[in-house]
Amino acid sequence: MPNGDALEDGEGRGPAIAGPRDLGGTIESLRIASFNTHWGVTLADKPFDVVEACVALNPDILVLQESWRPNAQPGYASEIAQRLGMTLHELPMMSDRNSARPRGLALPPGEVGDCGLAVLTTLPVIDRININLGHAPGDAIKDRFGLALTIALPSGARATIAGVHASHRLWGSLPQLRRLHNAINEIGGPSAIVGDCNMWGPAIAPVLRARRRAVKGRTWPASRPHSQIDHIWIDRHWRVLSASVEPNVGSDHRPIKAEIQLREDSP
Repeated sequence: MPNGDALEDGEGRGPAIAGPRDLGGTIESLRIASFNTHWGVTLADKPFDVVEACVALNPDILVLQESWRPNAQPGYASEIAQRLGMTLHELPMMSDRNSARPRGLALPPGEVGDCGLAVLTTLPVIDRININLGHAPGDAIKDRFGLALTIALPSGARATIAGVHASHRLWGSLPQLRRLHNAINEIGGPSAIVGDCNMWGPAIAPVLRARRRAVKGRTWPASRPHSQIDHIWIDRHWRVLSASVEPNVGSDHRPIKAEIQLREDSP
């Protein structure tokens, strides 16, 4: 997949604009970012500064995958939340003894830790739903989940942002993404599906009908990316103001971010 695919109508790349904006009370924009943190270590199993990498994204909503909490204590997601003044919602999906962890990860002695999804936001959260996406055959994780937050925008409008880390097993991600898409559609209103989908955009598009990618560009592997498997899938209620794949910061994935804006006719 070529880097920098032709952008769809209303899409673009450019600098982020500070703060969730209320433009005349009817048109609002959000900065959304996603980052698979690879447990906070490089492919050589050396720690990197996840916190500074995420602070630099300056998002209103941040979705982290493979967010590690050693010894079941607050991890780097908690520090990111404190630094950026965000509320943190976490959804562990495996222990840090699971075979899916990085092979050379140095586990501290003591209590068993965990790893999973984290969704952070600066905006008020109206509701949270954990959505069971099922098990993909051969996946070391028993069941994967989506973490959906319905947030209140400054004008009073609502939007649902669903974080996901779909299975890496061949074609295992598509049924999981379909389940998440259907569940979010039942909630209604503007929405986005954000995270590591472990699949290319053209293969996902027929599954997430009426959604489109806010970001287009190679994200994996971070050192020399050849594929986009990290996505922000938006529905018809949004337009894209800017979008980018960020530089390699240490993980095996590159972070992505987009500023999206509610269309004038959105509920």
